[in-house]
Amino acid sequence: MELMPHWKRWGYEEGKAEGREEGREEVQAEIIRKLLLHGFTPEAVSKAVELPLDEIKKLM
Repeated sequence: MELMPHWKRWGYEEGKAEGREEGREEVQAEIIRKLLLHGFTPEAVSKAVELPLDEIKKLM
């Protein structure tokens, strides 16, 4: 079995971390959209998910 060079492994790990972060952001955006569709006010959603109101309004 051949070992990956350190720099290549670092790049691989960075890519995985970025992918996980993007996935979390997509899931959070979907949850926000569902809350808004179920009648929650943008202000209530903003407080619940601890994001600025303008970020919530972008997803509307």
